[in-house]
Amino acid sequence: MGKTSVSIFRQKKFWLPFLSAALVMLIGLMIFIVPSPYLSSQLYETTAGQFRQVDVTPDVTVEMDANSAMTVANSVPPSVELIRGNVYFNGNGNAVDTIKLEVIMGQAYFQDNGASYSLETTKDGGSIAVSQGQLEMRIGDQTRLVSAGQRVDFDSFKVVDESSIVGLDIASWRL
Repeated sequence: MGKTSVSIFRQKKFWLPFLSAALVMLIGLMIFIVPSPYLSSQLYETTAGQFRQVDVTPDVTVEMDANSAMTVANSVPPSVELIRGNVYFNGNGNAVDTIKLEVIMGQAYFQDNGASYSLETTKDGGSIAVSQGQLEMRIGDQTRLVSAGQRVDFDSFKVVDESSIVGLDIASWRL
């Protein structure tokens, strides 16, 4: 009987340090297995009468009109979401290693390769006017290229209107 109580007593002393060491090793292993969050985003806003310029990538700057808001996500490719207002993307289309930029505006998605264009939010959707270059637009089940000199108005599901536009009418608030 004495041997049994001693062996049980020794097992209890063994399990607590063993489980503690195993827990510490498991937590240490999880630090290397679980990736740290890599996606962070920054909110940029302007108020009435305020204009702002943001460098999204080394090749792309964004000029924000008054009462505008957008987020820039640190992802690959970089991602910009226009929340409200008017913005002008000024891309360097001549750069050899131009990074593709993804722009999200409601249900519309744009793939940019260094074009210069204006995006404007409206009550039911938005509009895009391209100054130079071209970009791909996806909305609903439609995909199209929007080239320099074109203006496209859209709602949440489809293109509503398409027209030609001259450079002075693109983001006239910049003048």
